[in-house]
Amino acid sequence: MDNPLEQPAPNDPVERVHTFARDLAYGATQGKWGSKFQVNLMRGEDWYSLTYFQGVDSDANFVPYLEKKWANNNPTSDLLESYGYISLVERFESGSRSYLLTSKAFDLLEKPTAPPSVFISYARRTSSALALLIEARLKLEDRQLRAFIDKDIPLGDEWRDVLEARISASQYFVCLLTMDTLTSKPIAEELEIALRTPTCKIIPICHNGYRFSTPFNTDLGERALSSEMIDTLATKNALVVDTESAASYEDKVNRLLSRIGYSTI
Repeated sequence: MDNPLEQPAPNDPVERVHTFARDLAYGATQGKWGSKFQVNLMRGEDWYSLTYFQGVDSDANFVPYLEKKWANNNPTSDLLESYGYISLVERFESGSRSYLLTSKAFDLLEKPTAPPSVFISYARRTSSALALLIEARLKLEDRQLRAFIDKDIPLGDEWRDVLEARISASQYFVCLLTMDTLTSKPIAEELEIALRTPTCKIIPICHNGYRFSTPFNTDLGERALSSEMIDTLATKNALVVDTESAASYEDKVNRLLSRIGYSTI
């Protein structure tokens, strides 16, 4: 999981509440601060400062986080409490209150704050079944997750334009690799777009007996993916399906889900 504390704060008011709660849970899980907080009413206004309640050196992590990510304009405790992310523990005479993060806040760590977009590139003859399995599992995990494969191209649209737009807007490019993939010109075009899109992370999945070290069989036809493309893919941390079995597919799909931010435990 990428460190959510280093990601920019969203602009949408609702997303800000979810993101702040998730950050608090992430920081507590990572030992940067605890799960119990004190909220102080400041200047007689409806403005709160969420302050770490446990330990002496807590502000060394918490205060810089508030300043850097939220510019000290983080969602207030009443919003967090309304959404069920914190629960009241104690009320003080000064008006201050102490809160505890709820399990609902920690549940946010089991999936990304915003559903990612995933493009699945595959050779139909050898990878259709795995591509459809991945698409189905991604959508089952999160109905708002945007998973795209070529069957989703609307009738009448220029497919090259659609593919380029989809890949350029995707956070992840999942490339299913078999020996047949190497001869596919459409996959070579898709991969070329992904390689020149810096915000798109490429995740290769080798299956059907293919490995990066497997010699190309010239009987299959002309090679479409260049040696440079294969060398670039080989530098990525690829998933390798050891056997074409339900158990092996399940394991690799779970690892893919984990890679893009979903808990499969």
